[in-house]
Amino acid sequence: MARIFQYRLGEDVREVQVAEEDGQYRVHVGERVFTIAAHAGEAGRLDLCVDGRRLRAYVARQGDRTYVWLEGQVWTFMRPDPRRRTLRQDTGRSLAAAMPGRVLDVLVTEGDAVTRGDTLVLLEAMKMELRIQAASDGVVSKVHIQPGQVVERGQQLVEIV
Repeated sequence: MARIFQYRLGEDVREVQVAEEDGQYRVHVGERVFTIAAHAGEAGRLDLCVDGRRLRAYVARQGDRTYVWLEGQVWTFMRPDPRRRTLRQDTGRSLAAAMPGRVLDVLVTEGDAVTRGDTLVLLEAMKMELRIQAASDGVVSKVHIQPGQVVERGQQLVEIV
């Protein structure tokens, strides 16, 4: 399942579509398509293989900004709308993991009322913190996970009624 992100680079808003295929990622940026393999190292280092070309990048985050150093240039990315920073894979009123990762925190308990866009779970995947948000208003009927747990793609996280 592909995930879609929007980033602001200067005054331009770009949509990036990412799909995992056989341990690599197919990344669509506009009309361009890249095949990327990535390995996260220490201190923000990211070893990449982009369409067969080896590159090293460094990534740092501060607030809502992500800084990427690549081949002598620094790129600053921002999400245009923080509420869009979500991974949603809705199956009815349930939220499932869109990719394997580790649960950093569960921010809701059974019986909690939630509003569309509320962050329910924090996951870590590929050294990134991902916020799983409610796709609709409702009440949490079941929490299937706990902090520290490793989840697989498609695994149920939270159910909302």
